[in-house]
Amino acid sequence: MAEIRRLTPKDAEIFREIRIEGFRNHPAAFGSGLQDVEDQPLSYFESWLDNLNAYGAFDDGALVAVAAYALGKGANVRHTANLIAVYARPQARGKGIMAQMIEAMCDDARQAGIEQVTLCVTVDNQAAQKTYRKLGFERFGTAPKAILYDGHYYDEDLMVRFL
Repeated sequence: MAEIRRLTPKDAEIFREIRIEGFRNHPAAFGSGLQDVEDQPLSYFESWLDNLNAYGAFDDGALVAVAAYALGKGANVRHTANLIAVYARPQARGKGIMAQMIEAMCDDARQAGIEQVTLCVTVDNQAAQKTYRKLGFERFGTAPKAILYDGHYYDEDLMVRFL
């Protein structure tokens, strides 16, 4: 079983490495592009980890998966969060590590007063969708042409889980 823990600014270097890997391996899966992260100084990632609820899964001491949730801004959406920055290294896939981490994140979010978590996932990412459905996320819509990468549009399914 992987060790799941909240990431802190001290984890910025390893977080930066896995984020860049995710963008290189799956550039159409993220709203940001590789240049948006690759050119950032380490302080950018330290700030990111200081201001968001980012988690990491460690297997034999190595960071193998990451995910974060951003809290809703504003008085009327403080009960919501958005799951973002999800990526698992190939050696972590198919082992239930991501499911373990997202479940831990949802437990923490529930304790913090969050009532629902939403996410966006490209419609062709069947493995991720299967994991999300297994964890209780339900599709509530599709955002057409949500991602534009290398001249190709990708639709995203919108999913929600009520905590």
